[in-house]
Amino acid sequence: MYGGGGGGGGGQHTNGSMGEAAAMQALKMFTSGGAGSGGQGSQGGGNNQSQFIGMAMGQASRLFDQQNGSGNVHPSASKEGVVQEAAKMALKMYMKGQMGGGGGGAGGLMGMAGKLLG
Repeated sequence: MYGGGGGGGGGQHTNGSMGEAAAMQALKMFTSGGAGSGGQGSQGGGNNQSQFIGMAMGQASRLFDQQNGSGNVHPSASKEGVVQEAAKMALKMYMKGQMGGGGGGAGGLMGMAGKLLG
């Protein structure tokens, strides 16, 4: 479900690779309407932004638990680090989508998701 996430030789995931995978999963969920009530609405970009970043952080926490249970986590990785990386990546995605998308943040994310996913 989460894609390769950069798990090279030994398949051990780092903060960065798991954070990136979590942010990508949140992007897919957010743009497919999984953001909950009125996720795509134009009610203030800040609301969409915090919703998207919150989704990425939640995905990161779940992904860390899942990978840690399977023994696929690099010794230097931590749950806090993964969540932090996911939030940073989500913010970058959101800002990039907002600048390149011309409309609101959600519209920009839709455009970006279209480029990334197909």
